[in-house]
Amino acid sequence: MAIQTAPGVTQRMLPNGHLELSCRATRRQVECEPVAAAMWIALKQHNGDVDRAADVLAALWETDPEDTRYDIVALAGSLCSLGLLTEV
Repeated sequence: MAIQTAPGVTQRMLPNGHLELSCRATRRQVECEPVAAAMWIALKQHNGDVDRAADVLAALWETDPEDTRYDIVALAGSLCSLGLLTEV
């Protein structure tokens, strides 16, 4: 599974470690908690490759890669349904 940012979506890191995602087209705005922000960053660093992002985060967090992958897929699914991500 691979994802990409939907057209018109911007991102901004907030001082509290949260990530703000905004979509110009839908005027939707979402604030992600630090864990979700880390997942977003890992996805961006790995060109939307969920498996690679999960492997990196699982190693950093010392968690099971499959559990981490599940969490990333859940986040990506939510952001896709909000129109902030698209599956490729």
